[in-house]
Amino acid sequence: MASKNISIRLDLYKKLKELKDKDESFSDIIEKLLDEGMKGTPSRMMKHFGAWKELPEDFDDIVESFRETVNKETESRLKERLDDISG
Repeated sequence: MASKNISIRLDLYKKLKELKDKDESFSDIIEKLLDEGMKGTPSRMMKHFGAWKELPEDFDDIVESFRETVNKETESRLKERLDDISG
């Protein structure tokens, strides 16, 4: 099959490279994107389902602790700003 070299921006090359599996060519990816109307394919999305199924048991506690810390820091900063503004 004949081929043609094209020039693309580096950021687009990186995006295409992220979409590409090891056994696919860039032509394969471009063809899939064009065929799917740039929406992505369900099979590509499906391979990510269940990616977090093996999270540590205390993951919810870790997230909650992080949220509490962020909320406290945000509240503290807002109070400082309000104190500065109100003089």
